[in-house]
Amino acid sequence: MGASVVLYRGIEKTIKNMDSSLDDKKDKIADLFIKSGFMLSADFMEDLYQYYLEIGWGSENNEISNPDQLRELGYHLVDVIDLFDMDYDENKDPLVLDEWITIKNLVSTYAEDIDDDLLTYIMQFAVEKGAFR
Repeated sequence: MGASVVLYRGIEKTIKNMDSSLDDKKDKIADLFIKSGFMLSADFMEDLYQYYLEIGWGSENNEISNPDQLRELGYHLVDVIDLFDMDYDENKDPLVLDEWITIKNLVSTYAEDIDDDLLTYIMQFAVEKGAFR
């Protein structure tokens, strides 16, 4: 089972848990995302997750303030994990330029900790998507 499938299932279970607060759900999804990105350092994954929280992915006011927005972010994180699992869907192409720039910057920062094949895979997309402008 791929990392993105495990992440997706964990996100669904987390969002549906009525006994936990939104902050607890954010923390649980962060943990799932970090673990799903096992091919990269936990610091890299934590920094990337914080980026998504800071921009409020899926929200109109740049703040994730309800479970639906958190679910949208979670689904997007599944696409991000596909990139790191070297299974990025070029046809769907879900990442936008700002994300590519952020990913490129993080990859540059953590490059010595990243497998060469994965590093090449990610940076090839970053170049194609214009992250080096």
